Amino acid sequence: MIRTLIAPTLTAALGLLVAACEPTAQREIEATAEAAALPAGEPVPDAYDWHVLAHGGSADLDFGDGDWAEGVSLFHLSCLPGSERVEMSWGYPGDAVLTSQTATGTFKADARVPMDHPVFAALRSSGSLAVGLSGADMTLTAKPAGREQIEAFFEYCDTGLEPRVEAATVPFEGQTATVEATAPEAAASETPAERPAAEPAPVPAT
Repeated sequence: MIRTLIAPTLTAALGLLVAACEPTAQREIEATAEAAALPAGEPVPDAYDWHVLAHGGSADLDFGDGDWAEGVSLFHLSCLPGSERVEMSWGYPGDAVLTSQTATGTFKADARVPMDHPVFAALRSSGSLAVGLSGADMTLTAKPAGREQIEAFFEYCDTGLEPRVEAATVPFEGQTATVEATAPEAAASETPAERPAAEPAPVPAT
């Protein structure tokens, strides 16, 4: 009886040991992948948009809340400067059907394709990408600021021209920052208008 119980008990213990030894980072990635994308039918939050960031010799284009450290990302592109190729990921298991305007294609996560692929050429011109996933369908449409972010990303992939930071805060390479003068500065720069001379006070009658 004792020998009969040893084998299944040992097998269960080994299974727990293997699960415990699985790299923590990999488990976190899988958990994030299962939770990152929106369930089918749930609208994309209005505040989400496309955001670009260049760092360490590469650039990232991300659709989400714009928080690069701890925020939400629904779709992600990256490229090397001047490589003319983009790599994609979407935080959800399985292939994705990507559609922009009349162009469509089925892609594997982490696939790398030429940036002039019809889907990404259409994304660059239209600012909108429909992402079809198993259990999560999303349409990611850029706002005006997001359109600039998309163009800056593809410009970097094409020519290596590096976007500095977010377009909403600091302009891209070649653009000129517009800084509004503060009220005291504005007041100091204006020429004060001449005031009319004060009239003498009337003298009371005696």
